[in-house]
Amino acid sequence: MKPRIFIGSSSEGLSVAKFIKEFFEPDYDCIIWNEDVFKENENFLETLLKSASLFDFGFMVFTADDLSLEREQIFQTPRDNVLFEYGLFLGRLGVNKAFIIQDCNAKLPSDLLGITISNYQKIKRADGKVEPDWMNLNETLMRLKKRIDENIRLGYLGMLPSTVVAISYFENFVKLVAEWINSKKPSIDIKGITYKTAKLKIVIPSNLDADLKKRATIFYKNKGLKSSQMKNVHRSFPIHVSLKGDGDELTIYDMPTILNGIDKAIEMYFRVGHIGKTSEQQLTEEHELSNFERVLRLLIEQDAFCKDCVEIEIEED
Repeated sequence: MKPRIFIGSSSEGLSVAKFIKEFFEPDYDCIIWNEDVFKENENFLETLLKSASLFDFGFMVFTADDLSLEREQIFQTPRDNVLFEYGLFLGRLGVNKAFIIQDCNAKLPSDLLGITISNYQKIKRADGKVEPDWMNLNETLMRLKKRIDENIRLGYLGMLPSTVVAISYFENFVKLVAEWINSKKPSIDIKGITYKTAKLKIVIPSNLDADLKKRATIFYKNKGLKSSQMKNVHRSFPIHVSLKGDGDELTIYDMPTILNGIDKAIEMYFRVGHIGKTSEQQLTEEHELSNFERVLRLLIEQDAFCKDCVEIEIEED
């Protein structure tokens, strides 16, 4: 699943929003505010709050749509609702994930002065009409993309349950297994068989549609895995291993059942009082699973023992 971007704008700024979407879509899943975000019979504010939790980044297009009188001077300013949406996404996602893309003619609120903001120029066409300088906007978006690409690579800590769950899973299981493997090589004894080396294969569930503890049990049985114990200086851990092969390499499998907690958190957030899942719940689950995998991969990549012996794969449907 690609990282998701919400693009907000006024109706007058839709052409810029569509240009931004086209620019980012090869690498990001982009949704503009008018693409079935606001549904019938739903509260506007509640929908916005939910939307801010469904996206990794929020882009707000500040176009010069309104006129404001300040201290006897008239300025061109962005729409109030776009300003409000920026503040909401800024509060939900943080300063490194909520961005303004500003028409240079649009006056910013004084609270935003001094902040580096992406902006673009406008030009007058031969027929006298004024439109965005698309080449200038493209250059602006190239710089912005470098910044958010780096955010993805660095794995900024977000307020997502999956971020905390991934860190906990890594620290309390993955890292300990990798250290155990490294300490035992080249003589890892399991069930009376000695292996020269071992690897941990983490199988991330493709969805959260069923009790993960039961799914993990079924997965281990279908794989023909045997249960065993891994002992380190702290405590013993139950592990599931494949005993096939000639003893050169041991494969340890684990499906992170700790993800069960995310499913419960999502149900609480959406105040579920029905059987089945709404499209919003489904999107949130996909978003959380994707974030869990992304954070876990970053943590593994930064640990020498883990990088040497830990692999991640996605459960086959």
